[in-house]
Amino acid sequence: MELSVSRIQEEVTEEDLWFVIKNPWKFTYYEWKLYNIHNEKIALELLLEQVKLARKDGYSKTWRTQDNLPLAILAAYKVEDTKLDCFFIASKHMEEHRQSLKVSFELRKILEVQSYSYKGCTLRLYSESKEIESQTTWLRFLGFKYKPEGNLGNYRHFEYQSKV
Repeated sequence: MELSVSRIQEEVTEEDLWFVIKNPWKFTYYEWKLYNIHNEKIALELLLEQVKLARKDGYSKTWRTQDNLPLAILAAYKVEDTKLDCFFIASKHMEEHRQSLKVSFELRKILEVQSYSYKGCTLRLYSESKEIESQTTWLRFLGFKYKPEGNLGNYRHFEYQSKV
């Protein structure tokens, strides 16, 4: 997949988000507390708001199966002049379709390429997981650094610095 340095902006629909929420990857399941059915609607509303912000001043990417079902969704949006927040959610189908490695490498490349469009910016991600060691290792692979001083309760704070 070739990426240009320009912003990527792919349509993320409510149906895409709902599909992932109903079929979460193990990290998405705990991070968004989807073991409690009442949190599904809250997660959907929050994600829809973040996607709306990404359309205005950010970027988004959706990975799909050959049948056009969403495997994973990334969205990042500006919250300050030099700060962006992001989310990454994935469906269990990412592993079932053996796409985890492919998505991870593409995600890492997207973060790197987009960092050139957002020079001098920090991309923040807050994460909670039962498998924090595995998740922290994965986030380091993507280029994030753990910043404990930014933790919010049980949510761990990670940052990705722009390359320039």
